[in-house]
Amino acid sequence: MRTINFDTQLLRSFVTAVDTGSFVAAADQLNMTQPAMSQQMRRLEDLVGQPLFRRDGRKLAVTNAGDMLIGYARQIIAINDQIPEGLGLGSRTEVVHIGMPEHFSESLLPILIARAHEHFPNVQLVVKVARSGALAEGLAEGRLQLALMLGGSPSADDVAAQAMPLQWIRAESFDPTRTGDVVPLVLFRAPCEFRQHATKALEQAGQRWHCVHEGDDLTTLRAAVRANIGVTALPVIQDYTGLKRYSDNDGLPRLPDIHVRLKRHEAWKSRSANALCGLVEQVWKSFRH
Repeated sequence: MRTINFDTQLLRSFVTAVDTGSFVAAADQLNMTQPAMSQQMRRLEDLVGQPLFRRDGRKLAVTNAGDMLIGYARQIIAINDQIPEGLGLGSRTEVVHIGMPEHFSESLLPILIARAHEHFPNVQLVVKVARSGALAEGLAEGRLQLALMLGGSPSADDVAAQAMPLQWIRAESFDPTRTGDVVPLVLFRAPCEFRQHATKALEQAGQRWHCVHEGDDLTTLRAAVRANIGVTALPVIQDYTGLKRYSDNDGLPRLPDIHVRLKRHEAWKSRSANALCGLVEQVWKSFRH
């Protein structure tokens, strides 16, 4: 019987494809192109002599042969990753893809990177800053291992969740009495939970509103508010120069709380996963107002 040698890189790609359910997501996680991932899986199937994957609707599923191989592949990779440490060569660097909204990028992100570097020297963070909807998609597709998101209802699969006040924000020079009969709003483009809460609160209070500016990111939204053309509704993670929170007697209705939720991809089970989740939770909770 001829000896078949299985390349650990092929097995690592195979395990990642199974865990993410997608060649595209697996390639993204392993920092390779999708054609390279597909070529690796064809090479592995040539070694095994039969198909390893089948299509189950839009999701990638394994065949019986793939189901048998996955157990061996996980064992081989685990042993392979123990060898450098056992020989005193240092541990293999783990690349962790984490996502967060722009609201946290100026305050939380530098501290998180510094603490992760201090406590997890063998972990390389790759951070994606985007709106929560895009982060949820990245997490579901396996392109992110961890995501800090704003909005939505807490669920049982959240690593952690915490209520945070949503507040009316204006320029320091903006006169609260200027809103008059129609409130000028600076809003994120729909769909946006902050937008929904702001407009619903005004309508329930019998106050008319009109949108004076729409933006896709926090930077342009803050710039529009600083330009004194209107007010907006945001969770205040930190204070920003030139911007001020409305007080309760400034004439606008109270806004509901929103939730900050930390979510983790179910297939992310590395040795650093639990501790890194705890670090992210600890850092973001220190910024609550």
